[in-house]
Amino acid sequence: MINNNEFFLDRITSIHSTTGVVHLQVTTLNPEDGYIDIEVNANELLNDIPSLHMFAKKAIKLQDERIKQRYKDFKKTL
Repeated sequence: MINNNEFFLDRITSIHSTTGVVHLQVTTLNPEDGYIDIEVNANELLNDIPSLHMFAKKAIKLQDERIKQRYKDFKKTL
């Protein structure tokens, strides 16, 4: 169950638009949540794309660095 309107968006399963709105259907890591429908102001979403891109690239870079470090640490144990 989703509490306080916070959840981890795992996957976008469907996306479409209507006048001024982008509709997302998403899943979380909890199968009991089922599908969650999100409606976003299209203009605001478009304005946020540069920031979303920047933060996504940063998160992926940090994840890649963490994985590389884990393999380096593992290699030392061999």
